[in-house]
Amino acid sequence: MTANAVVKCLEIDVDFYRELTVFLMKKHTKILADDLEWLTDSLNDEQAFLMKSRSLEDKRMELFRGLGIGGKKLKELVDDAPDDYKPKMSMLYNQLTELVDNITELNAQTTEVVKRKLDNQKEFVVRAGILEKPETYNKNASKVAGGQSAAQVIRQV
Repeated sequence: MTANAVVKCLEIDVDFYRELTVFLMKKHTKILADDLEWLTDSLNDEQAFLMKSRSLEDKRMELFRGLGIGGKKLKELVDDAPDDYKPKMSMLYNQLTELVDNITELNAQTTEVVKRKLDNQKEFVVRAGILEKPETYNKNASKVAGGQSAAQVIRQV
């Protein structure tokens, strides 16, 4: 009974993390392509993945507590499983571990891409002088602020 419940739980987790991996790969591709429309439209989907992840984890923890295995690590459960469940649980454990590792790596890569893009935008803003005030004059034709106009800087870039 316990091993069967753990297997079913792992199967659900593996399916979810596969689906999440596909979504995150698409998100990474859309970030590389600067597809802001898709990224904006996908925010609800991303929020749904986050909520489902929390829900699955809460249910797993509740199930494992109910089965009396709440404090055990997944690897321990695989090692302690009855012989007829070990191959299936081991396979699911390996798949889940690989999926989580892939998601972690994909998130790290995506974060790096976003950081690099933001740094490039910041550099453009600085070089373009967008944050600097251009020279302006008051009613008496006296300069009141210094700096180059953004148009002048952009032409230099």
